[in-house]
Amino acid sequence: MREAVRCQYLHAMGIPIWVPRHELPNAAPSQLLPWLGEQGGPHGSELPTGHLPNYHHAEDHSPGGHFAAELLQHRGTSTAIAETRGNAPAVPANVLARNPATASLKVPPVEPARTPSAPLPFEAVTVVDLTPPRFELHFVAMGGGAIWVCDGREQLQAMQAFALRVAAGMGWNQERGEPLSFRWPFIEHGKEDQSAAVAEQALRAQWQFFVHHGGRFVIGFGPRSGQWLTRIQVPGCYQDGDVFSVMNSAEQKKQLWLALLKLPMEQLPVEQS
Repeated sequence: MREAVRCQYLHAMGIPIWVPRHELPNAAPSQLLPWLGEQGGPHGSELPTGHLPNYHHAEDHSPGGHFAAELLQHRGTSTAIAETRGNAPAVPANVLARNPATASLKVPPVEPARTPSAPLPFEAVTVVDLTPPRFELHFVAMGGGAIWVCDGREQLQAMQAFALRVAAGMGWNQERGEPLSFRWPFIEHGKEDQSAAVAEQALRAQWQFFVHHGGRFVIGFGPRSGQWLTRIQVPGCYQDGDVFSVMNSAEQKKQLWLALLKLPMEQLPVEQS
C-alpha cells in the first residue's frame, strides 16, 4: 500500500498520524520540522510534493511515499553500519540484493562447512575373566626324575601302587617320595586375585620346586593334569583317562607304554643292578 493511501485510511478512521514536533535532546536534526508548525501541521498525505524524495518502495514502484520512510531507511542504514563496525554478523547476499542501501557493506567470505573427520576405529577391549578356577593335582615323585600326577585324591593310593609296578617293568628306580597336593584356590578369599593367570604362576612355582629336587618330567592321568601342566609347558606324557580307567583297560595301558618309550632315553634313568 502506498504511503499516501495509508494516511488517507488512517485519517478516515479518525486515527491521527503522530509526527514529532520537537527535537529531542542529543538527537539528530529532524528533516520534517521545517514543514511542520508548532501548533499542528499538514498530514503525511499533505506534505509538499516538491520535497518528497524519489523513493521506490519494494511494494510500491511509483515515486513518492511518506518522507518518514526515508528517515526510517536512513536510520536502518546507520544502525547496520554501526553494527558492522562492531563486528556484527555478515549481511547475507540475498539481503544485499533486495536492499541497495546495504550494498556498500563488506561481506566476508563464507567458509565452507567442515566435513567431520572419520571416526576412530573401534578398539576391541579384552575382557579378563577373574573367576577363580577350581582344581586339584596330586603328585608323587619317583626315583630318576619321574613325577606322577593325578586329578583326584581318591586316585592317589592306586596311582602310587601302579607307579611302582610300571617302574619295575621299565627297569626304573623304584624310590618313591611323599605325596604332595596342589589345590586352587589355596584359600577362599573374595578380595584377592585368584584368576587363571595367578593359578598358572602358583603351579609354575610348584613345578620349580620339583625341578629343584630332581624332577624332570611328569606322567599325568586325567584331563586336569594335562590341561594345567601343559599350559606351563611341563614335559612328559599325559593320559586323558584317570588312573582307574588306565589300570582296567589293556588298550590304555598299551598307549601309556608307547608314550613312555617315546620319552628321551636320558630322561628315563634305568636302575643299576
